[in-house]
Amino acid sequence: MAEEQLQEPIIASSSRESESVSSTPCVICRRQFARYTCPRCNIPYCSLVCFRSEKHGDCSESFYRKEVELDVKSAPSASAEEKRRMMELLKRFEEDSLDDSPLLDDTDNEDEDGADDLQRRLQSIDLDTASYDELWNALTLSEREKFLRAVDNPNSESAQQLLASEELEKVQVEPWWEPQPPSNEISAPSDAAVPNRNRGARPSIVQIPESLVKQVSNNAASGPLLLYNICALCIAYAYTVRYFAVSPLSAISRTDPDYAEVRESISRLAPFLVDRRSTTVHLSLSAVVTDLWSRFPASHVDSRSFSLLLKDTATILRPATVTVVASQAGTTRDLEEHPSANVLRVLSDLSSLFTLSQSDIGEPSASPAAQQRKAKPNHVVHKLTFYAAYIICTPAPTLRVLADEATMHAKMLENEAKQARQNRDGGEVKRVRSDRGSAPRIEEL
Repeated sequence: MAEEQLQEPIIASSSRESESVSSTPCVICRRQFARYTCPRCNIPYCSLVCFRSEKHGDCSESFYRKEVELDVKSAPSASAEEKRRMMELLKRFEEDSLDDSPLLDDTDNEDEDGADDLQRRLQSIDLDTASYDELWNALTLSEREKFLRAVDNPNSESAQQLLASEELEKVQVEPWWEPQPPSNEISAPSDAAVPNRNRGARPSIVQIPESLVKQVSNNAASGPLLLYNICALCIAYAYTVRYFAVSPLSAISRTDPDYAEVRESISRLAPFLVDRRSTTVHLSLSAVVTDLWSRFPASHVDSRSFSLLLKDTATILRPATVTVVASQAGTTRDLEEHPSANVLRVLSDLSSLFTLSQSDIGEPSASPAAQQRKAKPNHVVHKLTFYAAYIICTPAPTLRVLADEATMHAKMLENEAKQARQNRDGGEVKRVRSDRGSAPRIEEL
């Protein structure tokens, strides 16, 4: 069992074999010429170090084991105790090799154990009423890092699995202004496996005083053009609905943690609405896009997503071509069938969102009558009501031109996004710019 007896078979090769592989590089290290050939797998190697390397572990370990077993069985001078110790050493070596085998990886078991551990940690938490902090504190450091990686990279496998989950499909609410699919598509057998997306309920239109409508109509010729301000409100509204996945916004509970953030989102994107003394009047759609783009949170909106928001705005602004004509004007029922009912719904939904409640005022709860008195419209609601009256007085062709302008701008941003992708892929890009100095498409009539 001397060292020479184990080394000699490893490098044993005939002189002819050495000559045949002398110009062949070592398959293991690929740095020197091979001088030997493995007797088991016949690969050329240069030295004993390469023979014992991990890349060649299957052959070297089996070779050593075979040589030791042969030596133990054939050594006449070895005592029974020495043979027993040698066999125990071989057995231990065999067990260690099995433990290190990649075929017996326990990754799946570890994942199952981790899932069971997470389930045990969440058993004492009511997921329906738990706060975000409670759920976050229940996660381990590695789970938090995995979640943040999925959020930072929506295209990752983890994020796609989360977004494609059936549970998320059940609670996901689509914007209320999106058109419903035709009835024949819903009942088609080919779509049986596709879950029907939930669409939010249309907001109720608030009552607009007839006196205010007449006042706005009389002053329309001399007053400022407010259509682009309303367009900015529609973009801010569409972004907030899609970002918070709440449709309509008035459906969110005032006790929900997102309630304050929803109001803050509208206030940040359209400060002229909440500022009591604001005199901001947008004069073109390009000015609206430039102003809003600077107010969106960093990395939240790109050309492609802004294009979607402009398409939403065009859908909201475009008047209906067929409506029900009533005998009386100015009633709530008539407004539900108004050609511009969608714009009125947006303004009404924002009005409900910004109407002060008892909790907003900060006084203790009182009788329902007292609560109704306290829930009076504020200056934001007054502005929204005025905008609604302005829409009622605006001719449908004018709103249709504004919707077409939003559609054209959306296509421009979509083309810009495509060109940017081509530029990243190595193609040449020519940036499409709008003429910011051109006159607005909508002029006061």
